[in-house]
Amino acid sequence: MFKKTKIDPPEVLITESTTPMSTPAEEVPIAKRGVTGVAVLDTHKPTVISEGFSLTGDIVSDGILHIEGRTSGTIKASSVNVGPRGQVEGNVSCASLHIKGSFSGTAVCGELVIAASAVVKGHVTYQLLTIGRGATVEGDLVVRR
Repeated sequence: MFKKTKIDPPEVLITESTTPMSTPAEEVPIAKRGVTGVAVLDTHKPTVISEGFSLTGDIVSDGILHIEGRTSGTIKASSVNVGPRGQVEGNVSCASLHIKGSFSGTAVCGELVIAASAVVKGHVTYQLLTIGRGATVEGDLVVRR
């Protein structure tokens, strides 16, 4: 069995600059470091795929992914928001999926919110469902217990 112990981190973490002959090392405040003391990205800020941008491939995020553009591929994220002009095609796995635009493919999520303006085609497995009046759904919506 593993036992978790708390280690007090130093007040400031010094990182080396990747640019040769540049300014001295930068200080990273404690608030921007994970439990291990390594600098991490702020997970409270969403990743945005803007309108007019098209992305094909796999997306993995520990935080929120907001899509106003077009994506095709596999998405694994904590939360996925498809904006009114957003288009998602592929496989999605997340805790929360909010669709205002269009979704086509397969999704597994905890919370599924389909807005009145949404068009959903495919197979979606969910635990909690909200559908707005006027939404278009073609395919299967399956409750996961």
